[in-house]
Formats: sequence, structure tokens, C-alpha cells
Amino acid sequence: MKNIPHENQQSKYKLLTSILLDNEEWLMDRILNYALKRGYSRYTSTLKEAWRLSISGLTSSILQGFKTYTDVPELNPEEDINDDPIAMFGIVEAQKHRERGVSLNMFLGLMKYYRQSYIDLLYDKITDLISPMSAMDYELFLNRIFDRIEIGFCVEWSGSKGDSAILELQINNRMMTNEKNKYLTIFESIPNPVIILNRAKKIDNMNLLAAELFKKNILPGSQYYCLNRDRQLEIEQCLDEDKPIEPSCFGGTALSEILPWLEHEINNYVDNNLDSMVFEKQIDLNSTFFTYRIKISKSLDISGKFDGIIIILEDITSLKKALADVKTLSGLLPICSHCKKIRDDKGYWTQIEYYIHENSEATFSHGICQECAKKHYPDMNIYEE
Repeated sequence: MKNIPHENQQSKYKLLTSILLDNEEWLMDRILNYALKRGYSRYTSTLKEAWRLSISGLTSSILQGFKTYTDVPELNPEEDINDDPIAMFGIVEAQKHRERGVSLNMFLGLMKYYRQSYIDLLYDKITDLISPMSAMDYELFLNRIFDRIEIGFCVEWSGSKGDSAILELQINNRMMTNEKNKYLTIFESIPNPVIILNRAKKIDNMNLLAAELFKKNILPGSQYYCLNRDRQLEIEQCLDEDKPIEPSCFGGTALSEILPWLEHEINNYVDNNLDSMVFEKQIDLNSTFFTYRIKISKSLDISGKFDGIIIILEDITSLKKALADVKTLSGLLPICSHCKKIRDDKGYWTQIEYYIHENSEATFSHGICQECAKKHYPDMNIYEE
């Protein structure tokens, strides 16, 4: 029944093909909504591109099914699922997700909602364009495609031997640890203070330069490899109730406690559901005034796990001081062609040296040129020939 190209078959599913290709974004939003509602988003990617790739892969498998099968791809007990190009998607996904620590029931549970998303699309976009019988045929075809993908996943999963699975998991855990260390190192090395707030507007993490704003002798990574704030306080209180508590990191600290000078702007940012905000602010840190350009933005997390706020501080104190120390003259200056006075912004004519003195950092010392000396003081021989 399979691997027989059939022109009528491809024509039959031409409308469904068009709908699938034109509604990738719709399918992404649908499955993400199911994942958020049913709790699967706690274990899935935070970035939209990963969801797009999963939809793209499934859609490609469905379109491959249109080319491979002349009719609904029913199942039979003697079929070798490893030879099925549709099931191959499930086999590959089994290998990927097992490496990531995803269990069989977690994957199959979420796959049911992927299936439901495609069925939802069918009835949302197509049923008004085709007969009820054709809609049932489309739905059955989609269901059998997903059945084959899920069977392929289960065959690959159950065929994995215990020792090889453990070794595979160990290798991939080392790779994930190295990847985490790579991005943690980059985060700590960013040449501007970066602060991450969670949805409760408490400190989730900050890089080295940010931590140094509040406490000296901080080590790189100290804010990541640290107990959360509440646990720190609990442990230190038990060790010595009379000792002043000075936690080693700021995780769990409320915004109002550590960043009171930013509380108003952060609340405004959250209350108005802004995507980003940029502003300048002068603050007093350890009795020294600094001017920062502050950038606030949302975390690019569509799963809801890490939907916090990113704050980046750029120290522009030196730049502001330099700009304040510089006065420049620019544009056209109205000057009298006879007496050389300059007309100011208020319409008054003033001596050129007074105008320049008031509008720049230049100062004057008076002397006399050779021509004026000869004209006004001919007997003094100020300049020798």
C-alpha cells in the first residue's frame, strides 16, 4: 500500500497541504496553549523557535504521508515500522528526548496535544470548505499519521538497552553541563551589570559586575552557585542567632530592598505591560553618585517558566561629566560687518569676546596687533621692523 506515488492522492489532500503550510503560527500558538494549560511547559523549551521546529517536523511528516500512501495509512500487525518514513520522525524524536531525560509518558502525553492541535486546525479552517465525509477522511488520515509516529517512538524507546541508555544519559548530561558552564561564564563576563528579576520582582540572578555594586570581594558565579535568600537566612539564623546576618548572595531579595531607586520604574514597566524601557538615572551607591543608562526588557520565554525581567545598567557617569564640561559654538552667528558685535538669542548686540566667553569655555587675554600698534601708537615702536 505504501511507497506508491499517486497523483489523485496528492490532489485529494491539496487543500489540507495548503492549510498546514499556511498556519504554522496558528499551530504553534495552539500547542503552546495546551502545554501551558496542562503543565507540560515546565519541561519544554522556553524559546519559540524550538516550538516552530517541532511543528515544522510534524507537518513535514504529514506531507510525506500524502506522498507515500495512496489511502489512509492503516496499521497492520506484520508491518516493520522501522521501514516507515513517517514513523522515522518518532524514532528520531525518541532518541532526542530520551537523552534530555524526558520520560515516555511525558512525551506521549504532550504528543496527544500536538495531535489535538492539528485536528483543531482541521475543523477551524477546513470543514466549511469540504463535505463532512471528506473532513472525516482528513481526520482519520491525520490520526493514523500520529499513530505511526507514536509507534515509532515506542519501538525505539523500548528497544534501548539499560546499560547503553545509562551511558547515553551520562554523555549527554556532561554535554549539557558544559553548555550551562559556557553560558554562565558568558553571563558573568558581560561588561555591564545585569540583574534578573523573577515574576515576583525578586532577585533571581545577577552577574559579577552587578553583585559588586552591592557587595565587594564577590567571586564570579557566586550568585548562581548559592542557596536562595530564604534558605540562607534560615541556615545562618540557626548557626548563630546573635550574629548579624549578611547573606553571601542576593537571590530571593525583594526589589524594594536592594533596588529601591528602581522600584518606581519597574512597577511602571510591569503595570503598563511594556516590552522594553530605556532611561537615565542618577543614583547614590556607597556615598558616590553615578549616572546609569538603564535598559529593562522581558525574558524571551514563551513557556512561562522564566518570564522575568532583565535589567542592564550602563555606567555613563564619565560621559555625562565630559558633556557637562564641554561648551561648543555652532550654527550661524549674526555679526556686525562694521563693529564686529554679535547678536545674541535675545536680540542684543554684544562684544564678540563677551559672547564667546558666555557661550564657551574660551577665555581672553588682551594684546595689540602690529597694524593697530602702528596706527594708534606710532611713537612707541611696539613692534620693530
